[in-house]
Amino acid sequence: MRRSKFIFTLAVLLCGFSYSQAINDFIEKGLKENDISKSLPSIDSLIAMAKDYSPFIKVTVSEQEYRDGVVSAEQRAWLEYINLEAGYNYGIFDNLSNQQIAGDPQSQTLFSTEQSRYNVGVSLRMPLSALVNRKARIKSAKGEAKKARFETQVAEVELEQKVVELYNDLLKTHRLFFISGSIVDNFRVQSIRAEKDFASGIINVTEYTRLQQMMNQATMNFELQRSEFISSVMALESVIGADLNI
Repeated sequence: MRRSKFIFTLAVLLCGFSYSQAINDFIEKGLKENDISKSLPSIDSLIAMAKDYSPFIKVTVSEQEYRDGVVSAEQRAWLEYINLEAGYNYGIFDNLSNQQIAGDPQSQTLFSTEQSRYNVGVSLRMPLSALVNRKARIKSAKGEAKKARFETQVAEVELEQKVVELYNDLLKTHRLFFISGSIVDNFRVQSIRAEKDFASGIINVTEYTRLQQMMNQATMNFELQRSEFISSVMALESVIGADLNI
């Protein structure tokens, strides 16, 4: 009698092990066939898309361009102190001609003519303070421009890390979502079988209730994984500014 029970128990364990192994093989095969990474753009492409879309990086790039402009303005500030004057006059002007006449070297002649006259002049008036502080102002402007470039680099590095994090999170949530779906399918088959066994009196109400509770727990976990998978997709799409074709 004891030997029969032992053989029966061993058979149940072997069947259970074989069944679990079959489920594991089924899930592993399903994960390979439904590898979402094959449908996603590469990490480099996602990072490039995120950089093109990122409003924050656009702000830092604009700040960098503004600071570079300030440097150029400070370097050309001395031009503000240069005055260029030009004038044009038209009318009848008196002219004094100094002609050397034979025998009278001091002879002069005053005559009037209709003429156009132009005048051009350049002057430089630079305060001493502007001259003394020019070097310091340019150095300060260059420092601000350098700071803006570093801020852009920091923003790009942080964005790259964020994209990699969201990409891996998407792969993880998809795998968990697929596994939870496979477990629900498994429990659904067992539930149908349990209903038949319970109706036939093969299993009692306690065993039937336990299987139903496991089915309900698997369904709840499936819904949770589905929600997290959708959230991870939306999070990555919001960073790259495009829809993922998955």
